[in-house]
Amino acid sequence: MPSLTINFAPLNVVGKTTVQIGRQAFDPDRLRNLRIDFSNTHVFRRDGKADAIVDIPIADDAAPIGNVREQIDLRHEHQLWPELFRASLLRAFNGRRPILSAYPVSLVGAANQGLLVHPDLPNWLERRSVLKFDTRRIELDGRSVTGVVCESRLKSFINATCDVLVASDIPLVGRYVQIQEPSSDDRVLPRRRVVGRVREVNGRMLVLDDNMEGFDQVPTNEVYLEPRSETVDDCVLKLLGGRAAGFLAATAAKAQAFNSGPGRKTRIEEAMAFLRDKANLSPVPGASFKIADLIRSKQRLFPSTELLDKPLLVFDPSGSRRSDWPERSLRDHGPYDQRTFTSKRPRIAVICQARLEGQVDAFIAKFLDGMPDVKTGPRGRQTARYGDGFLRRFALDKASVGFFLADGSSADAYFAASKKALDKANDEGFKWDLAIVQVEEEFKSIDDGSNPYYATKSVFLKRDIPVQSVRLETMSQAGSELVFSMNHMSLATYAKLGGVPWLLASRQTTAHELVIGLGSHTTTTGRTGPQQRYVGITTVFSSDGSYLLSDRTGVVPYERYADELYETLKRTVDTVRKQDNWRATDKVRLVFHMFKPLKDLEVEAIERTIQDLDLKDVTFAFLHIAPDHPLLIFDEDQPGVGFGNNKKGVLGPFRRLNVRLSDFESLIVFSGASELKQASDGMPRPALLKLHRRSTFKDMTYLARQAFEFSGHSWRMLAPEPYPITIRYSDLIAERLTGLANVAGWDDEAIKFGNVGRRLWFL
Repeated sequence: MPSLTINFAPLNVVGKTTVQIGRQAFDPDRLRNLRIDFSNTHVFRRDGKADAIVDIPIADDAAPIGNVREQIDLRHEHQLWPELFRASLLRAFNGRRPILSAYPVSLVGAANQGLLVHPDLPNWLERRSVLKFDTRRIELDGRSVTGVVCESRLKSFINATCDVLVASDIPLVGRYVQIQEPSSDDRVLPRRRVVGRVREVNGRMLVLDDNMEGFDQVPTNEVYLEPRSETVDDCVLKLLGGRAAGFLAATAAKAQAFNSGPGRKTRIEEAMAFLRDKANLSPVPGASFKIADLIRSKQRLFPSTELLDKPLLVFDPSGSRRSDWPERSLRDHGPYDQRTFTSKRPRIAVICQARLEGQVDAFIAKFLDGMPDVKTGPRGRQTARYGDGFLRRFALDKASVGFFLADGSSADAYFAASKKALDKANDEGFKWDLAIVQVEEEFKSIDDGSNPYYATKSVFLKRDIPVQSVRLETMSQAGSELVFSMNHMSLATYAKLGGVPWLLASRQTTAHELVIGLGSHTTTTGRTGPQQRYVGITTVFSSDGSYLLSDRTGVVPYERYADELYETLKRTVDTVRKQDNWRATDKVRLVFHMFKPLKDLEVEAIERTIQDLDLKDVTFAFLHIAPDHPLLIFDEDQPGVGFGNNKKGVLGPFRRLNVRLSDFESLIVFSGASELKQASDGMPRPALLKLHRRSTFKDMTYLARQAFEFSGHSWRMLAPEPYPITIRYSDLIAERLTGLANVAGWDDEAIKFGNVGRRLWFL
């Protein structure tokens, strides 16, 4: 097992820990006002069990506010430590460091240690470090321990109003501006809010579009340019002229070092040492917080850790051909269903712009027949990663290919070419098995009905024809890069045709098991328009020892997702129990992979749904798979991947690592150091798996292993996914269906009731 460090330092309280607190009836407005009015003298917390507001005096002359008084010992009241620690940080750094946020406390680093220090740059243009401090509870040596978690990042600042920028000839048109609003806590920096995009500079006024209501025009001296990284870089280019390129290159190198494993770990350790030795953090008068070192696996106090097995894949119905390397096994053995797959001579319609026909033709030939002359890998062990091509790899016969040309890059042009393809098939009495559509990267930014990709996809999907897109930028890749893109595309294409590349060998259990995944996609009209969140549902179920996808997928607005989930659950359980001849007394396990934590009311509704199905022995596991959290894992034995001084993932954790934080939480590394694309990506972050307390199936080790297996079972790409496909596929369903919804004439019934909806059309 590697030598690991987690950015978690155990916390303790020493000194005069006996303190009198106050209690009063809970009221949300009352709690909010108390926190504003008494931020310097008291800390407030809601006691959910007693439905009360608890106040703790933190100033020398402060007394409890609540009408009910109580004497407590802080050493045993761990639930109060997070608020007290936050308040002690705010007091300790008020006036010493700019405080960006109070929840969690985020401190801005020193200006002279920023990344944009140059004698000819103004002091209002900055890129500085930010340290964020939070508290967490994890299980260490059989007991629950509260600790401090620290993480670091870079943040850009433009602290001059737009009139100053106009005077410096910095272009504003096309960029978003912000207004500044006071913070509810005067110790915290004012917050800024985007109000619109500059359409025109009219003297001392900015004319905006994509703007908030009431902000059609704003004075230049009342708004700030949004400090996006590319905007700040453009400011540097304007201010430094010919000297900017070298300076920005050096800045990028510093940023890479900052975001690397060693850079992050050094800053975190320095910050924790400062808090430990010099900050004098006091929760209440006479008491002090004591912060230990970051926990390390070489010490007794460290969570239980394991390296998860690679997912084992099955490549034939007998189960005799098994492997954890899908690319090699597909080359050696072919797909799982090669003997039963029926579309052996696929008919493929190619939709592309007329000006690009030659390039697309050459690409399609490489895709179908392979690139045997392009070899990659270490010297002496080079192989042709895509030497076989799509047809040979998946045991297919020669394909019939037809080209249909769009006279431009508009949605109308693509639509017309698609109609020509359908007309040809109709006239000659056949049906296309697949449409391959040439697109461009910039199409992604078109979020309305004029997106050529979605216009084309809608035409074919309504006629049960799956669509595979290929970007012009991908076709232009060098051969050594293109072979990897071809590998991924060939896998997804076969799955869209209805093929089964492999199955996931599941562990034998006595229970019938269903795994339901929920993912989401958010759309918005411009930067300032209302956001709409959509939820995609996909069901993954166990049948005859192998995990498969159900044939039912859907997408609904967020506010309706609970109803859709319950209907999907009823339909799926009912279908599977009939197929596998379940009895009412059979043991059934339902595992939910969620993009968000479930609320108690949602859990209760799911329980009622299962009761309606008359299943007597059902257990549940509600697992929130969270990508956003402050915890980091450093692998002291990881020297980095690659050659020379530009290695990626130095100190980054290894894929397959599972660190069990408690009976309800685990950290899993789905993508490790080797999976990073380049050194500038920084270091990999683990995902946090959180089990809902109302779950009746509580084996976190089993659930973590299962979630990891699903990350290696993607038919979208040969490399592992950064998250389980239960979540990733659901995200894709939501994204694709919301894009299609913008196309005139589209109807989701094509997916719900058409044959194409039974395939992985969304990959």
